[in-house]
Amino acid sequence: MRRINGCLFIVLLLSGCLSIPPEQTASVPTPVCNSPKQCEAMWAAAQAWVSLVGKMQLSEQSPDSITTFRRTPGDPTTMTGTVIKRARPDGYYELVAQFDCESQSPSCAKLRESGVALFNTMVSAAGQAAGV
Repeated sequence: MRRINGCLFIVLLLSGCLSIPPEQTASVPTPVCNSPKQCEAMWAAAQAWVSLVGKMQLSEQSPDSITTFRRTPGDPTTMTGTVIKRARPDGYYELVAQFDCESQSPSCAKLRESGVALFNTMVSAAGQAAGV
């Protein structure tokens, strides 16, 4: 009995140690602009990111939102998306991106997370370059 318990303990210990945790995409804060110059630079970067980096075709564009066309049928790597420039109570604006790829597969979820993280990184960098 003692030997069985010992083996069971070792198996449980090894199975916990050998399991590979799911890979997580680093969470990048939503871009926030706090001056007209910075907001203009970040909004231009958002538009460029969606069409050039994200390879999405713009459907509608206004001073506070960007919407893309639905994804190409049969192409699981093409995303659709929206970006909203939303006023915050502190007087600043945040640029909130949401992307989707219609598939319910784990790779689609990873693509959505990576897309938002990259968008947030690049748009925030444009805001830093523009200054406050």
